[in-house]
Amino acid sequence: MPLNRGRRIRKAMGQRHINKHYALAAAMGVSESAVSRWCQGGPMTLANVIALCEYLDVSADWLLLGRGGMEQHREPAPWPVEQPFPDLCDRARAHLIRVLQDPASGY
Repeated sequence: MPLNRGRRIRKAMGQRHINKHYALAAAMGVSESAVSRWCQGGPMTLANVIALCEYLDVSADWLLLGRGGMEQHREPAPWPVEQPFPDLCDRARAHLIRVLQDPASGY
């Protein structure tokens, strides 16, 4: 039976040895009742989803949708960033690599 979001949260907590809702709540700066609601599949804000994924070190795709693995965000890119688009000139390739590695670097 596939896990729902609440069960995935509980599974991630267990994997990280967080056994009590209040421990997660204190670490994230939210109420214990909020964590309890999340563990029952209740609504979450996007900010809390992001914070929870970062704190538990889990993939957002896995947490929200059940896609992939809990730790798929740690897996290497499907292709090496250093060798994209062989038909590009060296300057364009270098720029593209910079943008892919650090989107904040701008265009």
